[in-house]
Amino acid sequence: MSGWDEALAGLRGEFVREARTKLDGMRASLRMLAAQPGSRGTIHELLRAFHGFAGSGTTYGFPVMTDLGRQGEQACAAVLDAGSPATPERRAAWSRLADGLEAELETAAPAKEPAAAAPVAAPPPREILVVDDDEALLHLLSQLLEQEGLAVRRASSRAEALARIEERMPDGCIVDVRLPDGSGYDLVERVRALPGGESRPILILSMLTGFLDKVEAIHCGADGYFEKPVDWEALVRRLLHLLERGGREGSRILAVEDDPAQSAFLRTVLESAGYELRVCDDPRRFEADLSGFRPDLVMMDIILPGMSGYDLVRYLRQDERHATLPVLFLSTEGQLEAQIQAARVGGDDHLVKPVSPGLLLTTVAARIERGRFLRALMDRDGLTRLLTHSAFLERARAAVLRKRRDAGRSLAWVMIDLDHFKSINDGNGHPVGDRVLAGLSSLLRRRLRQTDTIGRYGGEEFAVLLDDLAEDDAVRLVDRLREEFAALAHRGAGRSAFHATFSAGVAMLDDEGDLDRWRRAADEALYAAKASGRNRVAAARRPRRPATWAFPVPAALRPA
Repeated sequence: MSGWDEALAGLRGEFVREARTKLDGMRASLRMLAAQPGSRGTIHELLRAFHGFAGSGTTYGFPVMTDLGRQGEQACAAVLDAGSPATPERRAAWSRLADGLEAELETAAPAKEPAAAAPVAAPPPREILVVDDDEALLHLLSQLLEQEGLAVRRASSRAEALARIEERMPDGCIVDVRLPDGSGYDLVERVRALPGGESRPILILSMLTGFLDKVEAIHCGADGYFEKPVDWEALVRRLLHLLERGGREGSRILAVEDDPAQSAFLRTVLESAGYELRVCDDPRRFEADLSGFRPDLVMMDIILPGMSGYDLVRYLRQDERHATLPVLFLSTEGQLEAQIQAARVGGDDHLVKPVSPGLLLTTVAARIERGRFLRALMDRDGLTRLLTHSAFLERARAAVLRKRRDAGRSLAWVMIDLDHFKSINDGNGHPVGDRVLAGLSSLLRRRLRQTDTIGRYGGEEFAVLLDDLAEDDAVRLVDRLREEFAALAHRGAGRSAFHATFSAGVAMLDDEGDLDRWRRAADEALYAAKASGRNRVAAARRPRRPATWAFPVPAALRPA
C-alpha cells in the first residue's frame, strides 16, 4: 500500500494541526466537567473528540492514537449509557488519555508541503475490440456500439487482434470462436494473461450451440457466450452492464461524516478511484444533500452531532425511493452489537475505522454494483427494458429541477401512443402485440441519445424526455421516428406481414417548471394528433399571456 501512503502523506500535516485544535477542545470540555460533572452534552462532545482520534489515527500513521481514542470513546459511552456523572476518577482517566494523545502528536515530524496535483485529462471514450472475419457482422456491430458512445477497433484474425492489443489494451473485446488462424478461446486466454486483461469484459460469438462449447467459453475466461444469429440487443445490454461494473464513472457517494480528518481520507481514496464524493458534515443537511446529490451509495458514521447515524438510516428507509440505495456504516464500533444494530436499521455493510483503502474501495464497488442491479430490476419494464412509469416520472422531476437551475436549457416531453393497438392484439394475439411493443422500444433505444430518457408509460403508451433540443428539432426528430417505425414490417399470427403506426405529442418545459402542466400539455398534444387522423406528430400549443389594456382614467375618478 505504499502508493496510498504517498497519497495520504500530504494530509498528515493537516491532520496533526487539526488534532492539536481538537485536543484543546478536549481540555476545555474536561474543565467544564469539573464544574458541571453531570453535563451530558459536554460528555458527548468529549466522546465525539475521542471518536475522531479512534477513526483516523492509524490512517495517518498513529496506531497508538487509534487505541487511545477508542478507549476514551468507550469510556464516555459507558458513562452516558449509565446516566452517571463524570466523577473525578473518570475525568482523571480521560485526562491521561488526552496526555497520551498529545504525546503521540509530539512524535510527528514536520509535514512536507504536497506537490501540486497535475490536471486530470478527460477520459477518452471506452474502446471495444471486435474480432471476426465476417465483414457484414463487423460493420453491423460497429454501428451498434458506436450508437452507445463506444469507440470500435476491428480485427479479422487472431494475429491481427494480438497486434492491436499489443498497441493498446482495449476496454472490452467481442471475439468469434472460429478465426482464420486459430481459436477465439486461445485469444481470450492470451488477453486474460496480459497485464490489465483480467478485468476487461470479453464476450464470445459462435455458431456452436453445444453445452460443452459454452463451458469452454467460461473456462477460457469469457464473460458471456452468444450464439449466431446473435440477439444484438441482449449482447449490447450485457456489454454495457459489464463496462459499467468495471468502471466507476458517474458513481456518486454521500459521506455523512463530521470529522475533517476522516473526510479528507475518504476524499483522497474515493476521488482518486474516480468516484464523486460529497461530505455532509451537518446531519441537518442530510435530506437536502440526499435529494440534490442523488448518491449511488451513502457512507454513514454512527456518532454525529445531535443524533446518531442509526436514526438517519431509519429515516432514509422510510422512503421507498431509497429502498435500494446502499448504506455502508463506517464506525469505530466493532462489537457484534453495533453490526447487528446497523443491519437492523437497514444498513448493507459495516466497516470498522480505521479502514484500509483497499477494503474500502472493494466494498464500495461491490455495493454500488449490486444497488444498480437492483434498481435496474425495479425501474425497468420486463418486456421493453425501458423505464417504468414511476421511474420515468422520477427522472422527469429531476429534469424539472435541472431546468430551474439552468433556465436556458431546452427540455421536451414526448408522449407516444400506438395507433389501433387493440386491433393488433385482437387480430394477431397478444404475443404479436408484445413484439410490436418491443420493436418500438428497440427503435427508440437505437435512435435516441444516451442523454435522453425513455419509458413505457403504460400499456401501448411511451414517454420520452429529449434533452437540449428546441421544439422544431424535437418535432422533426419524432416525426422521423414515426416514419421509420411505420416502415417496419411485423409478422402476424399467420406469418403475414403488417405495419403499425404511432401518434405523438411534443411539449416543451416552460420557464416556470411545472411538472403537472408539462405532462398535461404533452397529453393534450397527443390527443390532438390522434383527433386529426393518427400517424402524426403534434406540438403543444403555447399558452397565451392575457393582454393588458391601459385606459385613461377620468380626472373625476382619480384618487385625491
